[in-house]
Amino acid sequence: MLLENKYFYKHACLVCMPDLENILEIAVKAEIDAAQNYRKAAKQTAIYLLKEKFGFLENEERGHQQLLETLFKKKFPEREITLPEEDEMPFPPFTVTDDMQLSEILKRAMEAEKMAAAFYKEMEEHLSGEEERAMARYLSSMEESHYYLLKSELEIAYNFELYDEVHAMMHVGP
Repeated sequence: MLLENKYFYKHACLVCMPDLENILEIAVKAEIDAAQNYRKAAKQTAIYLLKEKFGFLENEERGHQQLLETLFKKKFPEREITLPEEDEMPFPPFTVTDDMQLSEILKRAMEAEKMAAAFYKEMEEHLSGEEERAMARYLSSMEESHYYLLKSELEIAYNFELYDEVHAMMHVGP
């Protein structure tokens, strides 16, 4: 299984959550947070292609947010989305800080994507319509693809960091 995080299993069990409304609000909040973190990560890197990939991931998460908000409005037309507080989220937060190394940002983002994929996979079981269940499967597979995109970037980052250590003069001009 893609997800091996014990914290997630212990705290993010959707079966323990009271209702679909709450599940969707958590999902919307998670997508908003993910998009913000990818925007921060893009600002922190000087590597152009990685900056572009973080921007791509930010846009993906914004699209997921819109999809979930549409589903919420369809299911609960009379209700407004109430985003949960940080301490009400069922999984640990992923936050990009100014002092994080690139490899640490990528590792934490990968873990967040694993949790999101598992969250949507489990969410599927709480949806009644086939169209909604297909949406949850789609979101789960998208988050899993984000994981693998980040994994390949992490391997590149490690190689670059190692190259930097081995070849100390690589940034010295002619």
